[in-house]
Amino acid sequence: MCYYMFDGRAKAFADPRLINDTIRKFFKSFCLGEGELTLFSGEENTFVMGDISAPVLSEGKEYALKVTETGAAVVGRDYGGLVRGFLVLLMKFEYEGDLIRIPVCEEESHYLLKNRMTHICVFPENDLTFIKKLIRLSALCQYTHIVIEFWGMLQYDCMKELSWPMAFSKAQAGELIAEARDLGLEPVPMFNQLGHATASRVCYGKHVVLEQNPRLQHLFTPDGWAWNIESAEVRELLRKVRAELYDLFGEGEYMHIGCDEAYFYTRSDEKRAHLPGYLHDLTSDVAEEGRRPMLWMDMLLERDKYPGCYTVCAPEDVEKLIGSLHPSSVMVDWQYDVKTSPVPTLQALKKTGFDVVGAPWYDPANYAAHVDTVVSEELFGLMLTTWHTLKFQMQSILGCAKKCGAVSFPWSGCSRLWEETATLLRKVSFEGNSYAESGWSKEQIEV
Repeated sequence: MCYYMFDGRAKAFADPRLINDTIRKFFKSFCLGEGELTLFSGEENTFVMGDISAPVLSEGKEYALKVTETGAAVVGRDYGGLVRGFLVLLMKFEYEGDLIRIPVCEEESHYLLKNRMTHICVFPENDLTFIKKLIRLSALCQYTHIVIEFWGMLQYDCMKELSWPMAFSKAQAGELIAEARDLGLEPVPMFNQLGHATASRVCYGKHVVLEQNPRLQHLFTPDGWAWNIESAEVRELLRKVRAELYDLFGEGEYMHIGCDEAYFYTRSDEKRAHLPGYLHDLTSDVAEEGRRPMLWMDMLLERDKYPGCYTVCAPEDVEKLIGSLHPSSVMVDWQYDVKTSPVPTLQALKKTGFDVVGAPWYDPANYAAHVDTVVSEELFGLMLTTWHTLKFQMQSILGCAKKCGAVSFPWSGCSRLWEETATLLRKVSFEGNSYAESGWSKEQIEV
């Protein structure tokens, strides 16, 4: 075996966007915490270290990398592809005493689908460092987008009660978004604008707004779980929320508006009659604001029609609800109990003509079924959801990525997802790890 070898200190020419602290920290970490990368402005979408020419990028590929005995180089289709190729290169680093070696090779990407997304939730129990590690892990696993949903954990100017007292400031949230962009991920803002208006999990009975100010009850359905969509005040508040998120997240293509599990509307004929008009106005407003609205599909799929799938729409409402959506809308279908492909609801939604994204959870059979269906049906993409289960299911981020065609360490075929995920997390723990911060859980045992 031949290698390109260096002492952990390197100079390279790269796309100027790659010249950032996050990239330098990744390089240092993969050099056992002692590497130093000095970057100079080079050609767009390239990284060249040593005496080597950039590889040729094949049509349809996101990146290509080449290593010879005299250097290492990466070329990307765009900045995201460049970063993904650079991170794959880092995972090839081997250690020989005080030297770093990279096996001579030529590779290119082999992803099965173009849009590979993660959806992460920021809960009051999460600290800023933990969320940063999730973003870095998503980048290492070569996802293309990351949907960030603040569950009462972002301080808004338009209404202070939308956040808990311990919520992140916009400056803190901006750190998360900046790291995502440095790592070639498109950060997608999310705020649920129908159900889940409590910004808290229903099984714990908390409500971010009403616990702090019960006089704001008129903004919600009587049970507090959903927004009062008949209220002009609510619609104006949600516009202000979106405007603040656009400003915080910066330029981007999408806005995830949620719109799932609005139980009060599904059980009230009177209230449900307002849904088509609301969804029309909401998705049209988002489109006019320059974003493509993404929304969950459970409220628009006919109940009891698709075995094993979660669907709640009355048969007579399906056509008018789907017909109410702005044409640019992206349908995101979460189905967590389907374990074999094809996923029937994804097949049904494809017939609507909208772009469709499959959304699995942590179960390997579940995300495998979704990936297989998205590929076979040539759908828009996949969005792995994580919710509250990362304490026990962090490895699903890596497992799903591999199913999508992502590559990891050369030794990964000899390791389980648990150990490999732990190794990846150590590589992205730039701040250092206390006992509680290491791994994915603050404790090893429940006490």
